[in-house]
Amino acid sequence: MAFTVDENGNISLIQGDSATLVIDGIDTDKNYTVYFGIKDKNREPIGSELFVNSNNLSCVAFELTADFTNLLTVGKNENAAIYYYGIKVCDPETQKEDTLIISGDIGTLNTITVYPKKVEGI
Repeated sequence: MAFTVDENGNISLIQGDSATLVIDGIDTDKNYTVYFGIKDKNREPIGSELFVNSNNLSCVAFELTADFTNLLTVGKNENAAIYYYGIKVCDPETQKEDTLIISGDIGTLNTITVYPKKVEGI
């Protein structure tokens, strides 16, 4: 599968491929709601944010479907396109929300490098 996450949390994938993104290190004291969102270079959201409940576990998995990653387009004259993502952990009881710092400092943007489709598939 052509889906990788480097040591800094930056993702590379092929448009239209499916993947599972695992996020670990979540506190296990509550059933948190964890959100995953993608934005383009103009900070416009791509698709709807995905969310899962932690169920008091230290990790969650986001299933990135082919339909979802197909929203990450690559221009005809481009070798790749860059998008940005964020992950937020929310406590539904207290309404407290925390954006996770994946790597670097608070100002570091986590990227998704998307390569064009090689075949259409199903």
